[in-house]
Amino acid sequence: MNGGCCCGAVRYQIEGSHTWATNCHCRHCRRTSGAPFLTWIEVESSQFSVVKGVPSRYESRPQVVRQFCSSCGTQLTYQHADRPDLLYVTACSLDTLDSITPEDEIWCDRKAPWVVLAEGLTHYNIERPDK
Repeated sequence: MNGGCCCGAVRYQIEGSHTWATNCHCRHCRRTSGAPFLTWIEVESSQFSVVKGVPSRYESRPQVVRQFCSSCGTQLTYQHADRPDLLYVTACSLDTLDSITPEDEIWCDRKAPWVVLAEGLTHYNIERPDK
């Protein structure tokens, strides 16, 4: 799978497939994206490589580092220090979404009041119990 930012300054490649996809409604994801929720895919960190450009990084809260394009602002990844082996990639930064179907929605108790949760998905008020 390939993807990158809106302006094309940063491009990445994922070897293999993702292990999980979710819609996250937490306040941090909403604020960092300016969107009502973010759809993330989970991949092993070793499967992800930047092939063009250098994404900027910042700690959005303790132990959480997000990467984004400093030219256009596209958010690309999220990584928690407790799980350095895993990387979460914004699904909509992928070139194609054909293989992406969210399995659940997390932090639903923090969703924007006007957002309607997707039917057919499991909804968690916090993180998934197995994460």
